Amino acid sequence: MSAQNYRRIGEAFSLLENALLDILCSGADTGSSNARAQRATAAWGGYEHDGCECFLISVAPADGAPTIEHDGGPLAMAEVADGAETLGLLELWVVDGLLHSVNYMPFGDDHITLPAPDDYTIALIDSE
Repeated sequence: MSAQNYRRIGEAFSLLENALLDILCSGADTGSSNARAQRATAAWGGYEHDGCECFLISVAPADGAPTIEHDGGPLAMAEVADGAETLGLLELWVVDGLLHSVNYMPFGDDHITLPAPDDYTIALIDSE
């Protein structure tokens, strides 16, 4: 049975999702710090695309966590590589000051699963 058949919005993130969020929220900037604060009470918000493990993040606007000063779009990106070959980008999106989603954008074929840190090198791209 696919994970998509039994997960409910509001459940805890999976181990893989937590590992990817750890990477994407690891920056030293204020936005990353606020993202970590929101993540403390965030939950899995569903799948963003049918047939793909890219996921939404559910953050209650009134949970006390600071909003993220960002114009929208990707707050953080990480390079996904297999040895010296870059396979794609992992993105942490923000909408209206709140964490919104994690998306994987491969450079090659379409994907179904998210890349795992055990299988690939996933490194935060420093935006400064």
